[in-house]
Amino acid sequence: MKPLIKKIAFVTFIYLLFVNNVLNAQNPSQIDILTTEQGLIFRDVTSIAQDANEMMWFGTDLGLVRYDGYNFKVYNSDKSNPFYIKEELITGELVYNAHTNELWYMANEKLFKIQLSTDAVTAYNSNHNLKGNVLRILKDLNGDIWVITDDFVTADYGQAKHYLQKLINGSFEVKYSIPRNKHPYSRLICDKKGDLLWSAPLYSLKFDTDGTLLKTFNFPTFEWHGNLLQFTVSFYDSQNTHYYFSQKDRGVSRLNEENLNTTRVFDIEHQFYYGIEDYQKHLWFASNKELYRMHPDGHVKDFTAQLQARFEYSKINCLFIDVNKLLWVATDNGLFKIRIGEELFTPLFKSDNKGWGNTMRGVFEDANGTIFAKCENKNKLIYKTISGNIDTLTIQIDSVALEGLQYTANFYVLDKNKRHAYTLGENLLKINLKTGATKSYDEFRPNVTFKAHNPLIKLKNGKLLFGQSLSRLVLFDPDTETSVPVFKNFNKANDIADLTYFKESIHDSIFYIGTRNDGLLKVHLSGQIETIFNTNSHPTISRNFVLVIEEEPNGALWVGTYGGGLNFISDDGLIGKIYNKYNGLPDDNVVGILTDDQDNLWISTYNGLSHFDKNTEIFQNFYPEDGLSHYEFNYTSFFKDSRGNFYFGGMNGLNQFKPSAVLKYSDPPTLRLLGVSGYNSKMKSRFFTDFTQTQTNALNLTAYDQYFEINWTMPSYFQNQKNSYSTKLEGLEKQWFYRGNVASIRYNQLPAGNYVLKIKGKDSRGNESEAMLAIPIHVREIYYKQWWFKVLLMLTIIGIMFVIFRYRFQQALAMERLRTKISSDLHDDVGSLLSGLAMQTELMEMNASESDKFKLQKIAGISRNAISQMRDLVWSIDSRRETVKDLIERMQELAEELVLPKNISFHIDSASVKHPNRKLSAQTKQHIFMIYKEAITNIIRHSDASSVTITILSNAHNTDIIIKDNGQIKMPHKSTGFGLANMVMRAEKLNGTIKFKKNHGFGVFLHLPFAL
Repeated sequence: MKPLIKKIAFVTFIYLLFVNNVLNAQNPSQIDILTTEQGLIFRDVTSIAQDANEMMWFGTDLGLVRYDGYNFKVYNSDKSNPFYIKEELITGELVYNAHTNELWYMANEKLFKIQLSTDAVTAYNSNHNLKGNVLRILKDLNGDIWVITDDFVTADYGQAKHYLQKLINGSFEVKYSIPRNKHPYSRLICDKKGDLLWSAPLYSLKFDTDGTLLKTFNFPTFEWHGNLLQFTVSFYDSQNTHYYFSQKDRGVSRLNEENLNTTRVFDIEHQFYYGIEDYQKHLWFASNKELYRMHPDGHVKDFTAQLQARFEYSKINCLFIDVNKLLWVATDNGLFKIRIGEELFTPLFKSDNKGWGNTMRGVFEDANGTIFAKCENKNKLIYKTISGNIDTLTIQIDSVALEGLQYTANFYVLDKNKRHAYTLGENLLKINLKTGATKSYDEFRPNVTFKAHNPLIKLKNGKLLFGQSLSRLVLFDPDTETSVPVFKNFNKANDIADLTYFKESIHDSIFYIGTRNDGLLKVHLSGQIETIFNTNSHPTISRNFVLVIEEEPNGALWVGTYGGGLNFISDDGLIGKIYNKYNGLPDDNVVGILTDDQDNLWISTYNGLSHFDKNTEIFQNFYPEDGLSHYEFNYTSFFKDSRGNFYFGGMNGLNQFKPSAVLKYSDPPTLRLLGVSGYNSKMKSRFFTDFTQTQTNALNLTAYDQYFEINWTMPSYFQNQKNSYSTKLEGLEKQWFYRGNVASIRYNQLPAGNYVLKIKGKDSRGNESEAMLAIPIHVREIYYKQWWFKVLLMLTIIGIMFVIFRYRFQQALAMERLRTKISSDLHDDVGSLLSGLAMQTELMEMNASESDKFKLQKIAGISRNAISQMRDLVWSIDSRRETVKDLIERMQELAEELVLPKNISFHIDSASVKHPNRKLSAQTKQHIFMIYKEAITNIIRHSDASSVTITILSNAHNTDIIIKDNGQIKMPHKSTGFGLANMVMRAEKLNGTIKFKKNHGFGVFLHLPFAL
């Protein structure tokens, strides 16, 4: 027996290592806190309010605080604070008026209101007919403001009074007054009909909304520091029932205002000061340190110990319920936040011990609808009948074999009559569920392991499948009590052991095996492994340690792993997906999966229970504050009974529920935009825009905003550190990005354009926000990239070009005018003078001597030559003769003047000229003509030709001018001047080339790089 005990001890050690690795995880509590450790400016909170944007407001001794779930905005008397208020000691209630978006507060017994959209503060004093110091403030059901004041400081001795005053048209009006007692205690509340109850030191007075006294209530008298008082705090519930807290009798009493009869609600030795009713009709009563909740049926629950377990405090200052149904308890050391709600889950087999209680494993149901579960730490089968009786089934087995059941028997299956249960202890056992009589099949001892994983299932054909490894996997027929191995002639070298979970497939003869080290196996009952899914396969699974398998009707798989979260494998085995804490799963250790009637999953983990919507892929998580018996759930501890009840077992009993009943309690949270901050490089300063009180259609940014940061919140304040967010910037990002609990996002130098930042969130329970927060963002282009600047720049360039063009045009026009004037003057004036000179010389020649005639003839020749050259010059600069056609005509004239008198014929071929009206610059026209003239002159002087051919060949890109005669050179061509050199020079200025050929006559070949 000692080896068995050693095995069990070893298994126990391995098991504890397996299940205890997450014990350091904190158990979520029904009570959350907010103290100076979480950033609260001052620990003593005297009052609470909430505005229309669900922002929380706290009154403290050091000022007024606005809380959005992440940030604290402080209003105090520090003059360097941009949110300066003159008085900061908050001495009473905070009253929010949603109609005007104003918050009323009392500081140093003075009255103020702050306009939340502008942070403008208005002080009320004697200028508003306000008498004395303010003790209490109230907003009635009509939205009117009432105050209780005290003129003790200013009144004559013995003449001081308390006043009930109402704000009417911006000014206070006294509605009632009473003598001031030595102890100026006062409370002012409103009942559910709108009437006011003023609790004064000596009695309580009831008024209507006009300030008319309706009733006076006398409560039990008590002695206080040598004085007899009746001061009694009262409270009205939603049914207008009047509760009061007697200083003499303590506890809570109820008053019938019609007959003045009183009823004791519950006796307790505590003096209560505050009462409030939640949405479930629970009444909460607070004394200095105690907090009680009274159920509508009268049952009272004490929350004091739970509060004191979170942090120490000495006084409760007020109670407040926010729009999300969360109860806030303000104390002198911080705030408590209590989630109000019925427990959504029914505990079963739960122990009252703190921490671990009854650790539950395999769950099953017999033919009578009795629910059985194995309590591991007690090593017993506990059951509950349909009638509600709970008892233990005594398993009739020897003590050693019973000890072997504790950590090995985690799976239970029933026979076809559901009268017996099969499980694996030291071997296969059959238990009679009525008597506990047990039959042992010792031949299966080798098929059982002591590593706490002994999977066992019943197949559709009624046979049992079990075994600690593939080589020891057997099919057992309960009817014939015979068995066969699944893998026959199996190669043990390829054996896979440490099997953890079996799941029969919808496909015949197929089942799945989860393993500890080798992933997920798809196996045929014939002994063939068809597919293996592991961390190296395709698709992959996140971890090879598989704890649970669930199959969809189409064959797709959901695989829960140890440390790897939840895996999905498509029905064709080609697509995989992994869900973990990053996606909203409460923990990456998945130990149980059940499918509900809506085809969604319920998933148990080591840190809470989760509902997974397959369509939206949203996890909704549940914790002990929702009624779970423990946050940590167990492997092999989940079940769905014949009545549709779900059971998930953990470290302290089972949790029973119907999915539809749990989900109907989920209220979606809202998202709120807080503000936008950033840095502008042009202004060299930071900027911030607060959007908590204002709305924006779009966020407009400039190109100089180097970065900007958007902040938001989800005012679901219970465990808001578990709120999570995802964002997508449409126009830049194509997918959602998970942000965790970070409620802000920063973008650097976002390109110009239009974007929409979409934000969605989940609260601590996993509820998706009611609507996405969509923030349009417009980033303006830098000025030199904007259309108007481009148009302006283009217009400027066009203007400059026009000015330049106009200037050059004017210059060219002036030049043309000058050329025309010069040519006209030369032609008319100089030409006339030269012509006159030639004529006078010829006349003088007639009467001159022979010796003078030669001189006069030479002078006449020079004059005529000058006239000819002048005509050429005049023609070249005359802007009225600048086309190709004019050039050809001048060439024709020159040939007629020079060639024909020498009896030389000529022919000009210009048929290839395509654009005779094309204008030529003066320089181009002059150079071409002078080359032509020089060529003609050379022919006349140095050739005995009888004909000259001038050919102009023009195409799209160039022109060739050929001047050729048919004569012979009279003497070797040797120029005494610069004629040929000038022709070469002029050709170069035209960017052309010129060649001279002397065979078969003299030829000039001019090539020009442009068309004529």
